[in-house]
Amino acid sequence: MLETTFCMVKPDAVSRGLVPEVEKRISVSGLHIIEGKQVNISLEKAKTLYAVHVGKSFYDGLLKFITSGPAYVMKIQGENAVLHLRSIMGATDPRSAESGTIRGDLKEENIFTEYGTMKNIIHGSDSVGNAKYELSIFFS
Repeated sequence: MLETTFCMVKPDAVSRGLVPEVEKRISVSGLHIIEGKQVNISLEKAKTLYAVHVGKSFYDGLLKFITSGPAYVMKIQGENAVLHLRSIMGATDPRSAESGTIRGDLKEENIFTEYGTMKNIIHGSDSVGNAKYELSIFFS
């Protein structure tokens, strides 16, 4: 089934110059990048994006991290795009991510930010519904 999903290269990976490599891996996997742009995420947009995490112990650190520098957001389309993207991203914890995945191959040795959150390079929507919601935050 043809789907559209949201993807974000997080500030840690943007600062390391990994956007071209991430885009290449997405394209080579058969997914199509419909639109991509670098953004500075405002605190308001960060709160909207991570509303599901309000009240969790890592919430404040997550907001500080995601607003700490530019991110790169993409609208991606393809067959079963949500699951396809998540499979090439690898496990959320880069230490557990398999070789050949974005997180597995591109992780840093120290995966924790100064805010106590994990530097895991990339975010991808976990459902078609969440993809629509997340896309609406960054793409009109």
